[in-house]
Amino acid sequence: MPQPDTIRSRRPAFGAVLGRPAAFWGLAVTLGLLLFASSAPSPLYIVYQAEWGFSEITLTSVFAAYALGLLAALVIAGSVSDYLGRRPTLIFALAIEMVGMLAFAEARSVVWLFAARIVQGVATGIAMGAISAALLDLQPEGSPRLGALLGVAAPLTGLASGALGAGLLVQYGPDPTRLVFWLLFGACALALLFVTQIPETVRRDGPWLHSLKPRLGVPGSLRVAFIATILA
Repeated sequence: MPQPDTIRSRRPAFGAVLGRPAAFWGLAVTLGLLLFASSAPSPLYIVYQAEWGFSEITLTSVFAAYALGLLAALVIAGSVSDYLGRRPTLIFALAIEMVGMLAFAEARSVVWLFAARIVQGVATGIAMGAISAALLDLQPEGSPRLGALLGVAAPLTGLASGALGAGLLVQYGPDPTRLVFWLLFGACALALLFVTQIPETVRRDGPWLHSLKPRLGVPGSLRVAFIATILA
């Protein structure tokens, strides 16, 4: 996983509009929302397949396009918020996510699906790095593990509820290939407005372009646990 050059997790917040507790819990919800959006298209693929007649290999490739975008963003831009700041990085990521939701809502062919999934993967990867760091920045002093816990729980909750929620809309809601994405577009817009109000915990005190150079590694103290969990 990407390793930031410096640790800024205990920088004091500045430029705050919301309090730290509200920002902390709101960011956890935002992380869940992004992963909700990432699994929302899953129940719709068979609908698209029936309408446009693409193959099973194409369907699988659409799934893979999201994963490639996500992994590329995590590796390349996973630590960019350490240099640009949590707030501007998240604003950028959520704006990209909204573009992805528009592409899904207006999709006319499988090419649109590929584009939407790649854009969504990139947005989610950038946001996950920034939110995971911000949760550690803003976690309560008396709960030093809460940020890491929510960094794991929120994505899993979002993934499960996204597939379930989209499936219910496909089964019972009108216009199933558009409604869920317009709702998510509105939710992301609200999340973007929320992010503009959170306290910033990182000062822009150096060049950021070199942070885009991929650096992979696992701290020595965590290697045994890391290797042990690979099988899972």
